[in-house]
Amino acid sequence: MRSRVLLCNTDAVNESTVFRLMRCSRALYVLCNTDAVWRDRCIARFGGGLGAFSDSWKNTYKAALFASLSVNEKENIVFVPDAPIKVGFFSDYLFSSWRCSTVPLDALCRSNAPDNIDRRCNLSMECFIEEYDKPGKPVILTDVVTKWPAFKKWSMDYLEKTVGDTIFRAESVDLPFKSYAAYAKHCRENGGSFEEAPLYLFDKYFSHRTSLADDYTVPEYFSEDLFQVLGAEKRPDYRWIIIGPPRSGSTFHLDPNSTSAWNAVITGSKKWLLFPPDCIPPGVFPSVDGSEVTTPISLAEWFLNHYDEIKHWPVKPVECICRAGEILYVPRGWWHCVMNLEESIAITQNFVNTVNLASVLRFCRTKPEQVSGYGSGCSGEELGATLYNRFKSELAPTHQHVIDEELKSAQHASRILTNDKEEDDKKKLASLFSKRPALSALADFCGADDADAVSSFRFSF
Repeated sequence: MRSRVLLCNTDAVNESTVFRLMRCSRALYVLCNTDAVWRDRCIARFGGGLGAFSDSWKNTYKAALFASLSVNEKENIVFVPDAPIKVGFFSDYLFSSWRCSTVPLDALCRSNAPDNIDRRCNLSMECFIEEYDKPGKPVILTDVVTKWPAFKKWSMDYLEKTVGDTIFRAESVDLPFKSYAAYAKHCRENGGSFEEAPLYLFDKYFSHRTSLADDYTVPEYFSEDLFQVLGAEKRPDYRWIIIGPPRSGSTFHLDPNSTSAWNAVITGSKKWLLFPPDCIPPGVFPSVDGSEVTTPISLAEWFLNHYDEIKHWPVKPVECICRAGEILYVPRGWWHCVMNLEESIAITQNFVNTVNLASVLRFCRTKPEQVSGYGSGCSGEELGATLYNRFKSELAPTHQHVIDEELKSAQHASRILTNDKEEDDKKKLASLFSKRPALSALADFCGADDADAVSSFRFSF
């Protein structure tokens, strides 16, 4: 705990103070040299201008700082890469982080565990709808991605040559792809044992800034996307290129706006765990309204502390490895996490079709404040309501029957809740009568079936 507090407190001081703190004690030397401290500072200060990755986040920071100096300032300064000194220091917190970053991925994720998901090829559209889309069942399709130009062309070297200077989004930082590629190369060369949660490139603007989207086509199984009626620039975010080194990935989450999704692996491999709707994974704690989700800090931490629990879990998750050339269908409402077992490049898209349309309409209508990826990346109740009204209006000519059915279902659910509340109120009133004879006599006077009148009579005084 003390180590964690000290690390948090380093955020409140500038870099010069951190360097001075290193000289105070062995404990502060070790804590102030951790990559977590310098990664955050490097991104906060230099953003996309941090330059090529240099061996560690601390050295990357120093190199970027040196590069930012003027020619005159550099004359009296010699750049010396950092070479940490080994000292004796014990910290449970740092040990936990070290363990999460170094435990072999094959052991951590049990990559030899048998898959329990269907793998299909030559699947007709009718079979996909009846066997997987309507029941909401995940499936891996093995004969789609291999036909794309991307499958034959894309690699980290190819992307660095073709889009190296293009800006991509990696978590909280926008940086040139060549800078991210240098970082990913360092992670790869260290066998995925460099960081507990490596920086993950997850970019939604790639189709605007590059021609990479020309190298793949949306599979026919997912070609119906009703959000298209809003126009390409006025629909919620829906497609991303995803690139990450080993050990990077996404912690447990639900896909946005109650949409379904597909995830196509171009290179590498990904470990997937998917829990069916209404079955919350162990170690995951969503808020009552679902607007916030508390999970372990990293995927590695979840696998170390909670993975074995699923052996005794009442509902077994879908567990699989999606490999290069395969595409995974994720139905709406499924909790899922993804761990990159090796350096991976993938494409993912979220969509709304006839099967999940009612669910998306219901989500936008009842949880407008949770609508995401709409309105220039903003969110809020007003934007969510705007999306619902526009979407409903554009769909009306072709899908009015679905809109009407969803509203009828909502009204029916509302009546059930109202009836349940009335029954609950009557039970409470009956309990009150049994405790107060005068009220019971009043009930007899008004009639045994006139509980509402009794309640009204009582509260009119």
